Amino acid sequence: MKQPIRLRNLLYMGFCMLAVGACSSAPTRLYSLHPVPARGTVSYSGPAVRVEVVHLPADMDRAEIVTQSTSGDLVIHELDHWAASLPRMAQQTLTADLVARLPPGKVILAPLDKPDGALGLNVVILRSGNDSRGAIFVASWQAGAGPASVGSGDVVTLESAAAGTPGELASRLSELLAELADRIAARLAR
Repeated sequence: MKQPIRLRNLLYMGFCMLAVGACSSAPTRLYSLHPVPARGTVSYSGPAVRVEVVHLPADMDRAEIVTQSTSGDLVIHELDHWAASLPRMAQQTLTADLVARLPPGKVILAPLDKPDGALGLNVVILRSGNDSRGAIFVASWQAGAGPASVGSGDVVTLESAAAGTPGELASRLSELLAELADRIAARLAR
């Protein structure tokens, strides 16, 4: 009588192991933004600058990577995630890009305290996606010390090659932040 019970227990354990093995899912892939080397620094003698915040469109501000097809459909990549908060990574990447473009000591790293007279830089990315020409990035920025605006950029539209995969999107977004840093540095240097 004990023999059939052992066999039954072994069969149950075998089925349980099969069920657990079948429940495993594909691994989640993580992506990050990266600074892009500058072609050179600009001559800037104004106050130091700190990137305060980078605002993103709501459809991008999520853990999963969202791409846009050329037909305009949003595609949520459930297994492709940003390695950290995208607004925070964009802030850090833009800061690193500005460090490479402005003279030493002219960029304050967040979250370090901003001294009186230093400029706070706020960036708004209005739109990021693909169209028939490739990746599109529409952004604006404003630099100010206290309530007064010292400098601001026009709404700029930057374009690069299409970003169809999550890895391409991370690369294009990094490149477009670097191009925005080029424009900000040039405008501050005037």
